[in-house]
Amino acid sequence: MAKLLAYYNLCPINNIDDFLGLSRDVDPGCVINTLGRNIILVVKLSNQRQIRSWTVLDRLSSKVVYDFKSERYVAVFGGRYIRCWHRDQPDVNTVKKIKLYRTVQDLFTLESGQTLILYRDGSCESLESALETRNEYKFSQDDDAGGHASNVDPKTHTVRDVRVLVLDNGIPLLTYFLRKEEDGTVEFNYALLNPTDLKVAKAIEKVRMVRIGEDMKMVSGCVVDGSDGPSLLSIWSDSRIFNLQLSLGQSPKREDGVGNFIEMVQSFNVKEPLSMAGIGKDYVAVYANNKNQDGAMLVLFNVQFKVFQAKQLFKVYFRASRFWVVDSNILLAFGQTLAVVPFKISKEQLSDMIGSQRTLDLSHTIDDESINEEGEFFDVYAFDEMRSKISAPGDEHGREEEDEKEPELDGTVSNPLYKRLTGEHEFEVVLRSAYHQVLPVDVVECPTLPDDTVQIKLFNNADLSLGPLVLSEKFEIILEELERCGYSETDICDKVVPWLIQAELPDDLGKCLKRYSVISERTIVNALKYAMSLDTADDSMEASVPASSKDFKLPTNKKTDLPNQNVMAEAQTTHSSHRDLLNVVLSCSFNRTALIRSARKELDFLTVTRLLQHLEYLLVDPLATLTETLHTVENFDSDEQTVQWIMVLLDSHYQQFILSTEEAVRAQLQRMLDIVEAHVDLVKQLKSLAPAMRRMMQRKLQKTKDGSNQWYSIETVTLY
Repeated sequence: MAKLLAYYNLCPINNIDDFLGLSRDVDPGCVINTLGRNIILVVKLSNQRQIRSWTVLDRLSSKVVYDFKSERYVAVFGGRYIRCWHRDQPDVNTVKKIKLYRTVQDLFTLESGQTLILYRDGSCESLESALETRNEYKFSQDDDAGGHASNVDPKTHTVRDVRVLVLDNGIPLLTYFLRKEEDGTVEFNYALLNPTDLKVAKAIEKVRMVRIGEDMKMVSGCVVDGSDGPSLLSIWSDSRIFNLQLSLGQSPKREDGVGNFIEMVQSFNVKEPLSMAGIGKDYVAVYANNKNQDGAMLVLFNVQFKVFQAKQLFKVYFRASRFWVVDSNILLAFGQTLAVVPFKISKEQLSDMIGSQRTLDLSHTIDDESINEEGEFFDVYAFDEMRSKISAPGDEHGREEEDEKEPELDGTVSNPLYKRLTGEHEFEVVLRSAYHQVLPVDVVECPTLPDDTVQIKLFNNADLSLGPLVLSEKFEIILEELERCGYSETDICDKVVPWLIQAELPDDLGKCLKRYSVISERTIVNALKYAMSLDTADDSMEASVPASSKDFKLPTNKKTDLPNQNVMAEAQTTHSSHRDLLNVVLSCSFNRTALIRSARKELDFLTVTRLLQHLEYLLVDPLATLTETLHTVENFDSDEQTVQWIMVLLDSHYQQFILSTEEAVRAQLQRMLDIVEAHVDLVKQLKSLAPAMRRMMQRKLQKTKDGSNQWYSIETVTLY
């Protein structure tokens, strides 16, 4: 789960074109800011304080980086001269310049601490290698000479958006886009580098960023360090996002093109220029114009789950923008501002965000197909075993001829090539049967279900109190389609639960709440209101919720001895409270802070007092318990869940309880206090029992080891 924190301005910049860039510094939390052609600053991001600074007379041609191996700052002047100095160097102008015989495009610091030099011809090498082999190009007249094979012609092409990744195996990967200035065509180049000298290990692989169509142009692209390896993510002018998995060590397949279509852009405008950069594992940051063209926005896109998870709005949009990522900070340059946007990426409850920003549009859902970049079908779903043919009315002669079976050579009659469907009902039955056969999940046959229905095996265990967690046919189809579209459990419940309440289907509502584990607190409160509004004459409600506080009595039978403890377990399993919709709602997991807010807003005081009576009943009756869901079966405690609900209700309606003058409310709180005090006394007894048990175990262990009794000792004393 990704989150963008509040942004702040680091420093003003005069011109974004003259701004050379940022890089990682040796001090944690600091960046090297090459503010201009003659100014170098080292700034701490947390307080925006300047740590060090230098002013140079010669013009810088690339950003300044820190070489962790030599522990020096490295800068390039005029494209061909390098200076290296220590952090305590007061004047950089006095440092000797080293001349290179190839023009330097830019400098980069790898995660391993090495410094990579990228030349204008597309080649690269480490700083140590460049200083050692610089004389080999001394007599070269241009970048193409000296026996070096050039990959880029600087006169006709421009290198853009360079990024160096370090793979999991420690091998660096160089990637950049190559733009031809004559016609604007873009080509993506990538190559693996040698870990020692950072030179290209094999040939540079190339991918043409071209799609079929005159108006199809790539708006922006970047490389993502994904869970399955590095990939190329590109956004196009038709609002489509494509992802291409990079084939490392081998040439990319031509039929792969620009990759697979994964998502449509609907939150920002792709007609205006935008910039993007990979910020971590499976995450991309995008700066673009708003959909309404009234400002700008910074969004985070999860490539693995194909969702936009966080966004930051800006009042003004600038066409020119650039990205840098240092530690957990996005440094965004636009206009005359350099903004710092901290971000956090957490793996906790990441599945809750899957599909959370999709729209409910089942009319365009297509099952069991594979679509390439032009929207063509590779595999089409078809009925191969049957074909229906509708004949014109009155054409009985043709119908009889079609019904006749053609004999084979051996005299047997073959089956017809297709089966005629006589009505709409039969067609729906056959269609649903075929639909169930291609479900991309495991299915479990159950003798209690109809012949044309199967139970979807979504969990490890089956719920014994409600039976198979399969809703009625129409709602089951809706759930299947929502799951196929990638909606999260929270969104599915937010959409389906109100429909089930409106249709007055308590059984389906209970199955839905047990089927999914992540349910919003607002949906839980709505289901709770519906469960409390059911007729109390119902068997389940009558067994659990007293009609009034006068009818409620604490159990007076103190006898708890039973001939067999399995009888108690069986009684709890078959108790009506396990099938009660109210108890199913109370068994759902929740966030206490959010639930207090929803309960205070949606539940009235009378409903709260009735619900407290039911919770009191759950605490005092040994057979009445909440039912664990299939997701909390290992760590679910009915009494703990009941106490949590009591605390939520008391906190949400605290003022009403304080100001209430009804004797029934006072008696109810007194009974709750008696129950709490009884449990506290029991805990105190257990607390005093624990040390005694611990001492007994220690003495038992010592007796086993030493073979002596520590309770007493016998000594022989000689008196004379």
